Amino acid sequence: MSSIIKIATSLACLAAVALANPVNAGSSHLLSRRGESDCPAGTVYYVCANGYKGCYETDPCALPPIATTSLAAAPIPTPAAACASGAGSVWQPTMYNLSPSEPDKSQAAVTFLQVQAGGDSPQAEQVAVFRGVPAAAKACTLHWAQAAEAERTFVVDGSGYTSVLPLTGFPAAGAPVSSSSIAAFEPADDGKATHPDFTFWDKQSKNAVNHTAGAVDCAEDLYFKVSIDTLNGDGHVYLQQDSKNGLFITYTC
Repeated sequence: MSSIIKIATSLACLAAVALANPVNAGSSHLLSRRGESDCPAGTVYYVCANGYKGCYETDPCALPPIATTSLAAAPIPTPAAACASGAGSVWQPTMYNLSPSEPDKSQAAVTFLQVQAGGDSPQAEQVAVFRGVPAAAKACTLHWAQAAEAERTFVVDGSGYTSVLPLTGFPAAGAPVSSSSIAAFEPADDGKATHPDFTFWDKQSKNAVNHTAGAVDCAEDLYFKVSIDTLNGDGHVYLQQDSKNGLFITYTC
């Protein structure tokens, strides 16, 4: 056999080996995937068209694009109950994506909660805006809820330990909402931050569960900066918010 034929035969064998190892036929959004030996046990390396890149326990390629998905118009928050009832709640905050790596970047409001820190994907933070809390409200408390498994879209990878920091204000109507514009409203002391921990809750409970984050100062409009607190390591949280899922405020009158 000539040397040219040997080379051609070797190349054909290499191609057959490559084709025998599919990337991931079950994920149409997956661009590439490394061997599991490159990631911690129980995770797989993904590079997705929606911006996710790194080691994840579950396939993130079907999620909305990281820190870019937006709606055409700001969602309408759930109206607060009349304070005469003695107690009430406000659900479905308006969410704004923040991109610390692009501090002047602003986007339209979204409905989902999505924060990320670490890995190969850009850091993602958000601002949550609750409106319509009665002026006479007192004993305000921040909570988060997850519906039964069939009624939620909820993914946590790594640490889901978050920081929810009350802001002293919010950009004027029509002004961009970005990391830069929010910075002016961040308090010097983060002692009033609460720390909802989403870690493992997407997997360990198939039933509906409500969680209490902590007390917050009452006001008719409440603003919070939401981010991953890296005290427990890097992580990513995605939770689609609706009348049964996500952040909510309770109050008494």
